[in-house]
Amino acid sequence: MKIQRLLVPLCLAIAPSLVSVAAHAGGVYIGGGVGRSNLEDSAGNPGGVPFDESATAGKAFIGYHLDFLPLLKFAAEAGYRDLGKPDTRVGGVPVEYHARGFDYGLMGGVGLGPVDLMARVGGMEYKLRKSVGGVTNDYDGHAPVYGVGAWFTLFGVGVRAEYERIKIDQLDKTDMVSVSAFYQF
Repeated sequence: MKIQRLLVPLCLAIAPSLVSVAAHAGGVYIGGGVGRSNLEDSAGNPGGVPFDESATAGKAFIGYHLDFLPLLKFAAEAGYRDLGKPDTRVGGVPVEYHARGFDYGLMGGVGLGPVDLMARVGGMEYKLRKSVGGVTNDYDGHAPVYGVGAWFTLFGVGVRAEYERIKIDQLDKTDMVSVSAFYQF
């Protein structure tokens, strides 16, 4: 009997906060970001030359954010990214690379109040163009994408910072560092 007298008021006190948590437990979000990409290549790759350059990169995405528990955060996302057009001269010959494509990923993390720490795993359907001294080679394929970041949300508006690695077959290394803004419905 004493337990019921304690549980009923406790449940009545907690119920409004549970409704509030459920209302913010997830939802669709859209956003976009800018950052820097770095593409590294070598003569051992198809159409490759010694290349290690950075460029301005951008991305747009749509996703669904779901919080199972207050500490565990999950999201599924699809988008498009353009890794820019880094260029240089190798032995006096102009060289330009351009990588872009559609991507998708799953994110999981830990919520620490308004800030969430996350990890990403996914893929990218890429198109890569290597232009060396007027000779252009085009490649396409599927690349795994993985990364880490932090995500801050307040009243449905958010900002996140990420570091991502994209494993494009015809390059030695591809990285992207970005800051994105998003709105959660």
